[in-house]
Amino acid sequence: MSTRLDYPAPALEFGETHELAPGVRWLRLPLPFPPHHINVYLLDGGAGEPFLVDTGYAGEATKTLWDKRYGCPARAVVTHFHPDHIGQAGHLSNLGARIYMSWEEWDKTRMLHGMPGEQVDASLKDFFTRNGMRCDESMFGRGNGYRRSVGQLPEVVTALEWGKLPFAPEWDVQFASGHSPAHALLFRAQDPVLACGDVALPKITPNISVWPDEPDADPLGHYLKALERLRELPEETLVLPAHGLPYTGLHARVDELVEHHEERLQELRELLDGGRCTAMQALPTLFPKALKPGSVPFAFGETLAHLNRLWWSGEAGRDCDGENVYRYRMN
Repeated sequence: MSTRLDYPAPALEFGETHELAPGVRWLRLPLPFPPHHINVYLLDGGAGEPFLVDTGYAGEATKTLWDKRYGCPARAVVTHFHPDHIGQAGHLSNLGARIYMSWEEWDKTRMLHGMPGEQVDASLKDFFTRNGMRCDESMFGRGNGYRRSVGQLPEVVTALEWGKLPFAPEWDVQFASGHSPAHALLFRAQDPVLACGDVALPKITPNISVWPDEPDADPLGHYLKALERLRELPEETLVLPAHGLPYTGLHARVDELVEHHEERLQELRELLDGGRCTAMQALPTLFPKALKPGSVPFAFGETLAHLNRLWWSGEAGRDCDGENVYRYRMN
């Protein structure tokens, strides 16, 4: 965890709540995978009822906490489409909560949730092989893992837009691309507070990946621009991340995240100076340690995000060889 940040509270146990600032309550929910928790927040909307930021994973442990410990909020803002953030939105909607998220995130949710399993497997196989991974059939046949992780979707979602949150005008809505298409950020200027979801985590860097539905995308370029916008917020802002501890020291953390990605880009520049390579050949440069099977797609996608950043910037070129495989090279 960064030594340049300050943490106003220690780790929270599941089922507890902690008031971090006036109108800001912190809740922690379990996850069945690392980092084994997600932070969600109840924020005061002034004259209205408190509203929730993110809902947790679609597991029974989390559902039980909502049903027996926390109760159902009137409104819930989902920052983005990932299962640990949207997983309980359908359940809370059934209990009466109104769900808000950006249209881009909601479109992504419905697209992934609705894909037949065989289509998921086929798109992944083509994506991996096109970028240099040797695939065997044991890697596929898992079907639609997103649908299994999310479960039921809410039937109705209200769109979030840039500007004041309609039911809580003390909070401004902004969006950040890179980790997801249009990740929502909520900022309160008075006694400044930023609910940042996964965008500016205190300890780990959020996964910035290229995925099969947008193989030519530049998510790292979008993410770095989003980080630069965070520099415009006050340094004393209380940051509410989805994982890790709430903290202050936003500008220092932005510096660390930018530096991290610039180091990864420089490593790839040096690799490509030695000749052309595929994303799979480049992966060990960014991820030299042995990876668990479930981590490989994320490492693969993040390697591609860095290669595509060099491609989009004009520093690198990309060619498709006779085997229909993409190889990157420095220009």
